[in-house]
Amino acid sequence: MITRLFPIAACCCVAFATPSAIDASANLDALYRRALPNAPDGYTPEHLDCPANRPVLRSAERLSSNESSWLDARRNKTLDPMRDLLRRINIPNFDGPSYIDRNANNQSALPNIGIAVSGGGYRALTNGAGAIAAFDSREDNSTSPGHLGGLLQSATYLGGLSGGGWLVGSLFINNFSTVSALLNDPSHTVWQFDHSIIEGPDAGGVQLLDTASYFHKIEDQVSDKADAGFNRSLTDYWGRALSFQLINATDGGPGYTWSSIALADNFNQGNTPFPVLVADARAPDETVISGNSTVYEFNPYEFGTWDPTTFAFVPVEYLGSNFSGGVLAPSAKCVRGFDNAGYVMGTSSSLFNQFLLQVNTTSIPNFAKSFITDLLTSVGKDNNDIADYSPNPFYGYHNSTSRNAQSNRLTLVDGGEDLQNIPLHPMIQPHRQVDVIFAVDSSADTDNYWPNGTSLVATYERNLNTTGIGNGTSFPSIPDTNTFVNLGLNNHPTFFGCNSSNTSSITPLIVYLPNSPYVFQSNISTFTLSYNTTTRNAVVQNGYDVVTMGNATVDPQWPVCVGCAILSRSLERTGTKTPDACTQCFEKYCWDGKTSSAKPPSYEPPFKGQAVKTSASVRQRGDVLVTVVASAMPYLHLRCGLGEAPYYDERSNTLRFVDIVKEKLHTVNVKEGPSSHKIVDLDTAISTTAHVEGTDEDILIVGAKLGYACYKQKSNKLEYVKKVWNASDGAGKEERMRCNDGAVDKAGRYWVGTMNDPKVTSPTDEGVLFRLDPDLSLHRMVESATIPNGMGWSADDRKMYFIDTPTRNIFVYDFDLASGSISNRQVFFHYPDDEEGAPDGFAQDVEGNLWTAVCGGWKVLKVSPKGVVVGVIDMPTRMITCPGFVGEDLFVTSAVEEEPKKYPDSVELGGSLFRVHVGVRGMPLHSFRRT
Repeated sequence: MITRLFPIAACCCVAFATPSAIDASANLDALYRRALPNAPDGYTPEHLDCPANRPVLRSAERLSSNESSWLDARRNKTLDPMRDLLRRINIPNFDGPSYIDRNANNQSALPNIGIAVSGGGYRALTNGAGAIAAFDSREDNSTSPGHLGGLLQSATYLGGLSGGGWLVGSLFINNFSTVSALLNDPSHTVWQFDHSIIEGPDAGGVQLLDTASYFHKIEDQVSDKADAGFNRSLTDYWGRALSFQLINATDGGPGYTWSSIALADNFNQGNTPFPVLVADARAPDETVISGNSTVYEFNPYEFGTWDPTTFAFVPVEYLGSNFSGGVLAPSAKCVRGFDNAGYVMGTSSSLFNQFLLQVNTTSIPNFAKSFITDLLTSVGKDNNDIADYSPNPFYGYHNSTSRNAQSNRLTLVDGGEDLQNIPLHPMIQPHRQVDVIFAVDSSADTDNYWPNGTSLVATYERNLNTTGIGNGTSFPSIPDTNTFVNLGLNNHPTFFGCNSSNTSSITPLIVYLPNSPYVFQSNISTFTLSYNTTTRNAVVQNGYDVVTMGNATVDPQWPVCVGCAILSRSLERTGTKTPDACTQCFEKYCWDGKTSSAKPPSYEPPFKGQAVKTSASVRQRGDVLVTVVASAMPYLHLRCGLGEAPYYDERSNTLRFVDIVKEKLHTVNVKEGPSSHKIVDLDTAISTTAHVEGTDEDILIVGAKLGYACYKQKSNKLEYVKKVWNASDGAGKEERMRCNDGAVDKAGRYWVGTMNDPKVTSPTDEGVLFRLDPDLSLHRMVESATIPNGMGWSADDRKMYFIDTPTRNIFVYDFDLASGSISNRQVFFHYPDDEEGAPDGFAQDVEGNLWTAVCGGWKVLKVSPKGVVVGVIDMPTRMITCPGFVGEDLFVTSAVEEEPKKYPDSVELGGSLFRVHVGVRGMPLHSFRRT
């Protein structure tokens, strides 16, 4: 049984409870002892007199004097937590604490630990946060048996990139707060991801801004920087927006700088690891690949690169100063405030500028869309993923090797654009002598957003590059990504580099910790812009379980194996025999060099623990607060031309749905999961299906091209039982029409709508809603329909609901169950004319709500029995078609994106099947009653 660390659905606060090292009140108080707002003029960099010891560049031949001095303090501070961690891990027949004591006076003999947290948006931040919480002895329960609290306190380096960089930056700018303090922030100011970063923070707590003020505040701050003579890029805006979510200060702390971390007592005294963020150099229009990119790092003291191209560092506090040849002109001023903390975090994730480029796909207010459109025009629409670090601090420095030496501009991009999505580069530098790196990988490498080792492969290949870009670094051998999936190396922790004798220089052991579903499907799209609180907490919980292997419930020996990984290189240096327990661990977790490079099947990892369920937050919709259900997760990553008609067969525990355009029938056993997915090719388009009462599960009645048909699943045979058109309907009707949506009423009558076949002609109003009675008599119930869609009945069978999509209406009729007649049509719900999309299919729950897909609108709406929107499910693609219930889960079909150039971020998941827990069951589905 996996220990639950905090409530996920019951409340909005995470409680790791009373930490072992500090009490809960101190935990929250620490959130308010932030890094220093030491910028001279808020977000605007300012030219000031230089200090007497004027800043200069230094060659990357060694560690900086500041880092070396800091290391002396830090390595001593790791002794007690490392000793305590090894005591609790208790490696059999090995006295870990005594080993630390024997080598306490020899830093070079002791283990040197790094932790690297990958990129991947909020998924990476929250999954990485779970890992950091698991490693942090200050968190409640983290030092209990089976847990790994104290690993963070034992680590020397902590690296982040993109979403992982947001995590690392947020922890340190908020005074190295605990994860639980940030999650439980009583002011509800930081880590409130239920409000999209494009919409801005909730107007409350420290952030007293509505959306309009939010945009204008950011624009004013960035414009002031431009007015001071500094280039602006879209990353300025992205970084400022990030700050509102990540920094617990008014207006996102415009005066907080990255260099201010070095001024904090916690850091200066060696009580924290050394934070490093990573970005890549890229000139506008250049394509970055792992073999040619120059990798830059931001640490509290410096900005620069170990790569042989530039091979230099500059004091990060003086970024923006006009260096030339490594020095400032005698009359030159020093610039301070350029290294804004949000800008640095935004630089490491500048790929997310693409969010702003797709502003028209969001649900933000129209004035905000206009604002961003104007912004793009003024900044320039080309190369918007760059962060501008002009004037180039490395101008005229190392002219013979540096690609940027003769450019006044230095432009940086997301550190994952070279595929090295785990920030390993700073930790494999020989001068840092890191023994073991715990690599937390939240990458979205597979079609279903799970990691497959791509980042490790990229770092390994870069290290082998014949251009010498690796510059003396050493990295263990890594197999291809197909091997990762085929051998399950991405489905559990895996060690790489166990045998150090295979390398000729210092090579760290890599403990690979890939994101995997323990208690939650944490494979959320990188470009999901908002998480409600319970989803956020669920991903954090899952991340905790990933690195602890469910608090050692999956493998009771896992903590011992972590201890062995920590000690491995140290034992070699001191000539200490490897304990037998460690030998067993290495046999279990080390990659053995075998490969399996055939193309793997779709990767769908099963749950390793008891799945948690998420609840909801709220959002303003007009004058009404509506529930925001946890964002839907891709269940099957497909490319359906037009996915429709999800129908759950309880008899076989099978969900079926159709692809009308590609003429396919999909089935998946919900108990067995996505691996049971099957596709049947049909001879004609089927658009709706139903059971036939009194028959086995093989026989269905369906709406097909020409009308109602009997379909036998086992033989894949279809035979029409009632065609809907005849000679009186005029020539060509059968060719240009097809069936669309349908449903069976409680009396066993099958209602099916017809429309123009888009393969033949454009939609007109010659569609008809038909009713097929049990005696096979056919009745025309609604004329002049265009695209007839969702239909259903109230629980008392006195009302019938029906959608004709182009009208944007859900109609309601008086319904007589005995006769099947309908009358007195009224508009039950009208989808606003100024919102994207229109209602498509719907499913009903037992409380009478209609869960309505909005095709073209990126969402599913929950419409109450009174015709009021009370809930919304945010979808990661635009063309949402139809939901269907399976227990308390809603499965939602979608279609391929019709306008890929206009909506590029809708393309990836267009046509997929999604699943989301909604906490209520669906209305029973009825079978056709053949007399």
